[in-house]
Amino acid sequence: QTREHISKELHDNLGQIASLVKINLNTLKWDDPEQVRTKIEETKDLTRQLIGDLKAISQQLGSDRLQRLGLEKTVLADIEHINQAGIMTASFIREGEFPELLPETAIILYRMVQEMINNALKHSGARNLYLSLLADGKILKLACTDDGKGFDAKEAAWSPGAGLSNLRH
Repeated sequence: QTREHISKELHDNLGQIASLVKINLNTLKWDDPEQVRTKIEETKDLTRQLIGDLKAISQQLGSDRLQRLGLEKTVLADIEHINQAGIMTASFIREGEFPELLPETAIILYRMVQEMINNALKHSGARNLYLSLLADGKILKLACTDDGKGFDAKEAAWSPGAGLSNLRH
């Protein structure tokens, strides 16, 4: 799943930005200084975006942050980033006494949180996102809701994307 995620991010996101950088550089008209300045500035912006996206992917995939901070603080940091971006308002509720999580369990829960947040950001058109992690003895309940447009679960089951399938697994 992680390799598929990396592959998709590299192709869909980073590959697209790198292609735009290449196009900008290949279409420079050296006899038009204003166009060169504009394209160079655009290319610098794209390069900054590419570096930021690479850093974000590295942080998302690196479980050391999760192990260092724990699940709750890592999720809270992600929620804070969403709120700072101003795309939507996100909140996180944690209830109950949490059992000690094995690192493998924590990373699976965190990957699920990431998938749900990404789906909401990409597809829902939501203004508000609510994420909750509830502990009841040894049972953990993870829920993500938003005020977006929703989707037909049966139709989404046939979607070429792997997100919902990964969540079910």
